[in-house]
Amino acid sequence: MKNLYAICCVTALFFILSLSCKSDDTKMTVEKDVLRVGMVIKIKPEYIDEYRALHSDMNSGVRDLLTEANMHNFSIFLRQLDDGNWYEFGYYEYTGDDFESDMAKLDKHPRNIEWLKLCNPMQIPLDGYQGWAEMEQIYYNK
Repeated sequence: MKNLYAICCVTALFFILSLSCKSDDTKMTVEKDVLRVGMVIKIKPEYIDEYRALHSDMNSGVRDLLTEANMHNFSIFLRQLDDGNWYEFGYYEYTGDDFESDMAKLDKHPRNIEWLKLCNPMQIPLDGYQGWAEMEQIYYNK
């Protein structure tokens, strides 16, 4: 009877794990919670070309620091709206376990500090914000 109970427990555990796993042809991995962050800020029109150059594929900037801080799929989009202002929309996925700690380390890293000294003067925070304004996620298509 104990063996039957153990077999049932193992079977149930495997079933529960399989529900929370993604599989492909080569492996099975447990999908981890992801914090998806969207944010917006204005950019001064006279800096658009320089800002684009700073973020080009040719400039590694702080990409490795973002990865170390568990920030993935970091993307920035640029658009001029009907009000005449230019806006940046940023998006990233955080996959770490301690967001506050990872962001504190990133904030203190000398190369990130220098990067922000370059980028921040090019931007105009929305009214009521000091920097990027986080956006409310209302939809996600998995």
